[in-house]
Amino acid sequence: MVCAVLLSGCSSGVLGSGSTVTVVIGVDGPLTGKLADLGLGIRNSAELAIAKANAKNVVPGVKFVLDAKDDEADEQKAKSNGDAFAADGRVMGVVGPLTSSGAILMAPVMAQAGLAEVSPSNTAPGLTWGADYRANGKKRQYPTYFRTVTTDAVQGPLLARYAHSRLKAGRAAVISDTKAYGSNLAAEFATAFEEVGGKVVYRTTVKPGTTDFSKIAQLVAAQDPDIVYYGGEHPEGGPLGAALKAAGVKVPLAGGDGLHTDGFIKAAGTASDGDLASQPGISVEGLASAFSYLDAYRAAGYKEEPGPFGAYGYDSTWAVIQAVAKARQSNEDLTGPELRKATADALQNVSFFGVTGDVSFDEFGDTHNQVASIYKVQKGAWTSIVPFGRLRDF
Repeated sequence: MVCAVLLSGCSSGVLGSGSTVTVVIGVDGPLTGKLADLGLGIRNSAELAIAKANAKNVVPGVKFVLDAKDDEADEQKAKSNGDAFAADGRVMGVVGPLTSSGAILMAPVMAQAGLAEVSPSNTAPGLTWGADYRANGKKRQYPTYFRTVTTDAVQGPLLARYAHSRLKAGRAAVISDTKAYGSNLAAEFATAFEEVGGKVVYRTTVKPGTTDFSKIAQLVAAQDPDIVYYGGEHPEGGPLGAALKAAGVKVPLAGGDGLHTDGFIKAAGTASDGDLASQPGISVEGLASAFSYLDAYRAAGYKEEPGPFGAYGYDSTWAVIQAVAKARQSNEDLTGPELRKATADALQNVSFFGVTGDVSFDEFGDTHNQVASIYKVQKGAWTSIVPFGRLRDF
């Protein structure tokens, strides 16, 4: 179905020279380490998109090849991978990185090289609006940077409003790590929670890699909150959740997409039942457009689950593929630096119906699909309770 949309209006001919051009699509993310389950789901999904594009001859005269690099969720390694992609003249687009911290260092590299970058998971608003967007307004940062998920400016406030209006939470404890993702997300939640009439009664940060949360759990318990919010990822969020319950904190621990993983449930244990997590974008489990993707993913026999970002990784890859098609639509002989530039330019006008719904980008490089979903741990598994949420809904 997506292929049909992509091919409409495109030339069905082949290169005048009869040759085939190899186009590399890079993927950057954690393929090993604590967040490997998320990175591998994205890589596998990108591989599926590329295989489909080649099998269907979506871009005549072009063979797509995947180059997946492991950044271990380390921002410096993400930058190094970005340098390598930029130096490889065959690379016409990059999917990733997983983390906003990695994107903060990678995006300038991609922009300088004129290389298209589409992230399926970055949620820090500053990547597209600028770090000071609240004070000075929104200003696009990188002309080659795009993303297929919404930002913390949606998912943080969405959960804050849900907690206040639906859970009747009036008091919140807010904890975050010190990374760009966690600190931004926690700030968005805290600000929105107080804007709707709630009160943040406890606020602290923890270093990434922290494993002992017993003291923080006792401090939280003393404040008697109605909800505890953690801005960060599941390697710390899971132990935090377990410590809170052990300290007698019986209210839900909530967080963003960094908690929406099986790893969180495993680390938090049975005490995680009732905990909450938002996810940027719509819940794809009930989307008819995602059925064929999920079937293909399972049929491929991957050991890893697609995870919360696999479907967005697929659509991010397909966006790059469609941009290459648009670039060559006007000139089938484009290769090298000219094709790279034309691909990056074409991404701004990419529009198709993908696995996650409508995919297109606004003037900042953000998806037009500004929705988020909310999940709850029930009987040891994440269950969607708000599959399609907008801020005005709460």
